[in-house]
Amino acid sequence: MSAKIDKIKSILKELEKNCEVNNSALVSLKGQMMASALHSDVDEKGLAAMTAALTSVGNRVASTLQSGKTGSIIITGNDKLIILHQLSQAVLIALAPSDAKIGLIDFEINMALDRVKLVLG
Repeated sequence: MSAKIDKIKSILKELEKNCEVNNSALVSLKGQMMASALHSDVDEKGLAAMTAALTSVGNRVASTLQSGKTGSIIITGNDKLIILHQLSQAVLIALAPSDAKIGLIDFEINMALDRVKLVLG
């Protein structure tokens, strides 16, 4: 599993190089950190748990409103954008400045997710 984690970390770091994302991680739907490119001041366990909770709430809202499968959740803060994209068994969470180019970030996240899917099999 270590080789897979290293490959995913590499994908996350490349995501940060390709766009304005400045923190990112892949979290299981159960709230466990799978791989991260987070800065040292971020509580990985707390972020993983909150990411799973946000994803669960987003899926529940989507179900209640009959909007289909949840693809992404975007939280806009004064200073940062928080973007969550769900795979079948995991969620990629990424942070970017609030004035970031969301279209480019979305494109790069989708490219990264395609590569993560290949690694996870």
